[in-house]
Amino acid sequence: MYRHQLSLHHRALEIFEDIIRKNKTMFIPSIVLVEVAAVISRITNSREDAYDAVEKIRKHSHRVLSDSDILDSAIATAVETKASGFDNIVLACTRLTGSALITDDLKLHRIAEEHGIESYLLRELI
Repeated sequence: MYRHQLSLHHRALEIFEDIIRKNKTMFIPSIVLVEVAAVISRITNSREDAYDAVEKIRKHSHRVLSDSDILDSAIATAVETKASGFDNIVLACTRLTGSALITDDLKLHRIAEEHGIESYLLRELI
């Protein structure tokens, strides 16, 4: 289990390094920054680590889409997919930017594929 998690982490880091080097472009909805802050804070119990992670992601994102940028598309996506609010915001961002989704959330990956959104499961990219 630990090795698998470490492999996922290394693959995600490789992808993020490609983003930093500008070999890949990242678009994210603003809610992802909130989720990153919560997860990093929970894992490390460090405010500083949480803010540092958020700022690094914000700095290297090509664009952070605000709720108002995504709202109408997210509502339409929600009506279509019936998925969770968070998932629909991510899917709407992916559609609006013409991007591919990279996730290790199997349910989100399957919903994306079922609705014609290019999606890659991180565990399959190892």
